[in-house]
Amino acid sequence: MLLFFVKDLAVSILCLALCRFGVAGPVGARESPVSLTGTTCNALARSLLWNVSAVLAMDHLFSGFDCTQQNAKVHLRTQTVATCTPLNADCAHSTALNIDENECLKSILEDLHYYREKFQAYSNPELTKTVVRSIDDLLQNCFSVSAMDKSPAEVSMDHQKSFEERLQLCKVLKGFNLRTITINRVFNHILAK
Repeated sequence: MLLFFVKDLAVSILCLALCRFGVAGPVGARESPVSLTGTTCNALARSLLWNVSAVLAMDHLFSGFDCTQQNAKVHLRTQTVATCTPLNADCAHSTALNIDENECLKSILEDLHYYREKFQAYSNPELTKTVVRSIDDLLQNCFSVSAMDKSPAEVSMDHQKSFEERLQLCKVLKGFNLRTITINRVFNHILAK
């Protein structure tokens, strides 16, 4: 009996987490809506996912530990998961992905800026040539707003090639890998319309 109660409680908590409530912004504060532009966005998003996965597979970046055994560390200050989760009450049985595209894309932009600055702070040429460049391609070619003009995120990083830095890089890359999967799904949905 207790098991059923715990299961029902877990389902209720999940449903509450998936529900979103609209919150009004300040009066007169109107931002330009964000939308995807360009015909290559799906390919650029796939390229980003591929590049992040390829860097994660580079054993020499993570010498001294197995990166596959580490937990992912995601950027928690954005609302990407909440805003890009379908609003449908019965997600499992719905064929339509009902999301607030503007809010979802704004959160994705915030994530892209954050991770771009985070990876640049590592000063690693392999990251810069692959992951950072893929993020730049997405920002420059896929968003309707001036995505490259945003002020850089405040990211502090010890620029030593220490064990802790490599461990942190592994966890952040794994978190960003999860975000790139979300980005690909959202792009596929929006651009398929």
